[in-house]
Amino acid sequence: MRARPDALFTFSSAAGLLVLAWLYSQDSPVRLGLDTFHHLAAVRELGRGEFPPRHNLVEGYVPQGHYGPYLVAVARLARLTGASARAALHAAGLAGLVVFVVAFRLVAARLIGPDAARWSALSALLLSGPWPVRGGRLPSPGWPGTTSIADAQNFFFPQHAGLVLLLVLLGLLLPARPGAAPDLRPRRAAAAVVVAGLLVASHPLSGLAMASALGALIVADLMTSRPPPARVALLATLPVLALGLAALWPYYPLLKLLKAFTMPQLWEPPRAASGPGPVHVVMSLLPLSSLVASLRSLGPAVAGLAWCAVLAVRRQPCLLLWAGLDLMLAASPLPFHQRFLVFALLPLQIAATGLLQAAWRLGLPGKALAVALLAAGAASAAERIAWTLDREVPHLDFVTRLTPAEAVILSDPPTSSAVAGLTGRKVVAPDGPDVFLVMAGGWQRTLDVRRFLSWSTPSQERAAILARWHVGYVLVDTLRTQGLEPLPYPKVYEGGGYVLYDARGPGR
Repeated sequence: MRARPDALFTFSSAAGLLVLAWLYSQDSPVRLGLDTFHHLAAVRELGRGEFPPRHNLVEGYVPQGHYGPYLVAVARLARLTGASARAALHAAGLAGLVVFVVAFRLVAARLIGPDAARWSALSALLLSGPWPVRGGRLPSPGWPGTTSIADAQNFFFPQHAGLVLLLVLLGLLLPARPGAAPDLRPRRAAAAVVVAGLLVASHPLSGLAMASALGALIVADLMTSRPPPARVALLATLPVLALGLAALWPYYPLLKLLKAFTMPQLWEPPRAASGPGPVHVVMSLLPLSSLVASLRSLGPAVAGLAWCAVLAVRRQPCLLLWAGLDLMLAASPLPFHQRFLVFALLPLQIAATGLLQAAWRLGLPGKALAVALLAAGAASAAERIAWTLDREVPHLDFVTRLTPAEAVILSDPPTSSAVAGLTGRKVVAPDGPDVFLVMAGGWQRTLDVRRFLSWSTPSQERAAILARWHVGYVLVDTLRTQGLEPLPYPKVYEGGGYVLYDARGPGR
């Protein structure tokens, strides 16, 4: 008879769900911004029910890699229920937390044992993220994919769906308990292929995490046993089979994303563009010295390395190999290589459940160690929650009220992302253009916006930029673009630190 989750797992999962619901009620994801605006815009656009769908941020039909099965399902739910994009994503985030901790517990039970798995929710929700810091500075802002309860937005991002699907995939591939024989029934293998395909289609970068996990599983099997050739063949070919299946997804051309690994200009901003690049670019280009310094962002999860070593001594090296491979790839020259730092969190968090269980059995000193480790994660989460809730929610209702639904608005990239996410209007250059948008002139869009908002740009050049991108309105965030003289267009709105110009008039 299958054992039921015990009280520790049940209550810690419920507490995490309540905290997440509270953060959503406080608009924590919108306060933080980042990719939240992109996904709000994606759900809104997909919710129209058009095929092919338009791009979520810019005018036209540029492919969008976010349009995978996960976000299409969320948008379909919003369309059927009449829910707003924000409400649909919040519901998806709450469901995402529940299925994540359940799938995490399943994998922890299979890799370490059911006793350790009782710590799954605490390890998953508290040991992901940096160590707490003094002075109120936000630690490591903008890292996608962490599962700390502080990062409320991550639970409805496609990467989280990819993480859940990875855990489900491992649940299908791992033996029922440590040391047992794997299940090789064809139905289970077919289910693994389907889940892997959904993973890659929903979030292609999570396919890299899947490949490293499968590679570690193959090596662990070969080191500790003589696995059946059929199992080795399945594990080795799953990434290719998943890629082939995901390539059938009709909402975006998946195989074109491979250009990101052969054309550095797609993920490196042009030198003429001043200022910091978007988060995903910065994460791709940090030198090794900065990468080593970034290891502190693994935070309390790094304690899981100790139990990885214990398991390896017990001839269970999978988690050590998995975490080690991700950390090695994080130091590689691959595009987006620092994503592997975040990918390494998962095996470390799983291993940490074994460490917490072992410490709890060692009497008062061990219990104190377990509590201290969890308290460090909770303190870090509390710091980041406080920092996020101290930020203001962008108030852009005037844009919705004063511009037509099909308007294209030029603004600085961070404000543009907020405009697209909160109002549904199209923009010229969002913050952090995706690969498809870069291939369609994304960096040129960014350069044009910077030129337009520069005080020294002549009126003729501004007019050409407006015509090139079919701009009808210009929105100036006066705090971000200090020093810009008033533009020669009629003012539609001024207030709250914003000035909205109608660029369709004579001044154009």
